Amino acid sequence: MKDKAQMTREAPGPRAQLARLEQLIQSELGRLSAGVVPLLDEVRAGVAALDPEPGGTRLAPAEHEARHAKLLESLDGLEEVLEALQLAARSGRPAAGSARGEG
Repeated sequence: MKDKAQMTREAPGPRAQLARLEQLIQSELGRLSAGVVPLLDEVRAGVAALDPEPGGTRLAPAEHEARHAKLLESLDGLEEVLEALQLAARSGRPAAGSARGEG
């Protein structure tokens, strides 16, 4: 069994981090979190491709790089939308065109 100090030094894997992020988004934004579902789906797909389950197929280096770049774009978009939704949640108003600046 791992000691407490060792467990606190180990970072959770990407899937666990994503699950935690989704929990935080839901608790922070409530019903407004529906505005980030498509972006979270993109991020989830990117994480799954870059970090396959045990026994899964690893990507070739060039494909890995391309998927990594796409994941970073998705995360940037998610950040922008989350900031807008967070402002809307704090002001008590629904966000206008909450997904990707549409509206």
